[in-house]
Amino acid sequence: MSRLVYGWLTALVASMPLWLGYALADLLTEVHFRFFPTRRHAALSNLTACMPRASRRERLQVVRHMMCSYNRMMFEFFRLPHLSREGLLRSVQVVGREHLEQAVSRERGVILASTHIGNWELGAVVLAHWGYTVHAVAGAQMGRWLAPAVRETKSELAIHTVSPEDGFRKLLRALEHNDLVALVVDGDIYNHGVPVEFFGRETRFPAGPGVLAQRTGALIICGYCERLGPGRFRIVMEPALDPARFPHTAALNAEVAATSERHIREHLDQWCIFRPMWEGSPTAQTEAAGAARGVEA
Repeated sequence: MSRLVYGWLTALVASMPLWLGYALADLLTEVHFRFFPTRRHAALSNLTACMPRASRRERLQVVRHMMCSYNRMMFEFFRLPHLSREGLLRSVQVVGREHLEQAVSRERGVILASTHIGNWELGAVVLAHWGYTVHAVAGAQMGRWLAPAVRETKSELAIHTVSPEDGFRKLLRALEHNDLVALVVDGDIYNHGVPVEFFGRETRFPAGPGVLAQRTGALIICGYCERLGPGRFRIVMEPALDPARFPHTAALNAEVAATSERHIREHLDQWCIFRPMWEGSPTAQTEAAGAARGVEA
């Protein structure tokens, strides 16, 4: 049943003219902003670290842009299963593909460390269309009821979803086969992981990139997929990080965190994180308390 519902939703969204889908996504931004206060205040709390000198009004404006970007990403996400390979690749500019090709040529697999910028899901589909097999670590998506349908659709696109609970075994096996392992490193990270400095604060960061690279010798490529405009994207892949050049795993993870922070700073309006990155921080508590005073327009 979930596959039928998901198929109906994707077909409906894909049938919309591009302009209409984006117009609806933009129109719903204010609904997202007004009626999801927990998400709004989490984003505001995070921005106190990203924009320490900005006023609350300035941060609220950025939150609106973030929510608009997320709405657009959801529209694009439901269109993906019905896009032709040629149509999708025509919509994407690529910077740094040579870094990926050089890393793959070592035949140790490649670890891709990305962030929730623009349309991270589309980036993985592009890699699959290039002929790579991608193993993406992700929890339940679109709710637990639709999650099996989402996973099945991704598998048809050569994107294999690995649950965080599965541990490293499947990822190590994927790297042994010279496949790509995709890790989104800015998700629910404060409860697990290793400490790094992130936006000037000690932050729990996923240990996966550094641990996998040090164990296997696989290179790490940090990148993102930004939205240039309606239906237009740019994938950026940085020069690879070689674990052999770092004295220990902590130093490698610190470099991944620093690169990810730079990407986020440069694309705050497309950064789609709506949970507190620093749970229990004084700024988070202050922002949450401000909910009772209403929302500034």
